[in-house]
Amino acid sequence: MSGFLAGRFVCAMAVTRWWWMTLVLVAGSVLATSAWPGQAPERHWLGVNGTDWKRMGPDARLAYVEGFLAGAAVSQAAAGARDSAGVRTGLEQLSRSGRFRFPFAANVYASRLSDFYWWKNHLPLPTWYAFLEVNTTLGRPISDSVP
Repeated sequence: MSGFLAGRFVCAMAVTRWWWMTLVLVAGSVLATSAWPGQAPERHWLGVNGTDWKRMGPDARLAYVEGFLAGAAVSQAAAGARDSAGVRTGLEQLSRSGRFRFPFAANVYASRLSDFYWWKNHLPLPTWYAFLEVNTTLGRPISDSVP
């Protein structure tokens, strides 16, 4: 019997140890999640607005503008293209003729977007809208550049 009781005692200690380890892990998880709040899920690109713009650092803003300009240029070039070679040709023609819808450098748009979002009532407006407004202010309304 003493061997049987010793085995039960060792088993009970193992279960107790595992129970305490589980409790410590769960408590640690709870404390870690409350001490390190997770980032909010990223907003869909159509909904990025002035509040998001204000949270970005200067490098992130410039990268965001460069991505927007690249997407706008490819979209404009792809409008009449049948394949990727046509898009490339379209981009080269638009570049040579200076007919991009958003013709200014990324730093110009980044600066103007920061000016646009300085006004608190502009913060809820999406960045794509701000780009159109800034472009119009710079003398390039969207209607002037639509083929």
